Amino acid sequence: MAGTNIETFMNQAMQKQFARDFLFRIRQIDVTGLSLDGETDLVYARTATFPGRNIQNKQVNYSGQTFNLPGKSEYPGSEGWSIEFFVDQNLDIRNKLERASRVLFDNENTTGNICMPGYESIITLDVLQIPCSRGANATGNALQIGQTIQLVGASLRDIGQIDYQIADGSGEILNFTATFAYHFYKDFTK
Repeated sequence: MAGTNIETFMNQAMQKQFARDFLFRIRQIDVTGLSLDGETDLVYARTATFPGRNIQNKQVNYSGQTFNLPGKSEYPGSEGWSIEFFVDQNLDIRNKLERASRVLFDNENTTGNICMPGYESIITLDVLQIPCSRGANATGNALQIGQTIQLVGASLRDIGQIDYQIADGSGEILNFTATFAYHFYKDFTK
């Protein structure tokens, strides 16, 4: 690459900037038995991942040569996509997840909604950007949405335990993990 040097890198970095590990949010969760909103409940989301997508490889052999063709799409980890939540003092989020899990399957009367979730069951994720302005008048670097995806056919799978340290606790903030499954994601990039 004849034109690649420090100046080229710097110009590209200034123009495109870098993604940061905190510029991500879960905007909304609407799944069977559960609706969590980013303005209230989901501010307690501590960590989550931006999912991946694979295209399977299919091989065709002919006359001693192997040809690699694209196959079906896969969403690695779609059977167990997790969100780690801070625990609020009243256990509100945990209790909402618990009620939703009982809608899916209630062991007291062995009933529930175990139907296949569709387009109404979504988790909306946003990758955020900070617009950078330069100079003496640079102000107002408000967060903007850079990319939005929806996990389609999402449903609750697991509510993790909360580990209390009764005898040796030091006042650490508690957290727990909730795990969802989904079929695929839709990309709403502008």
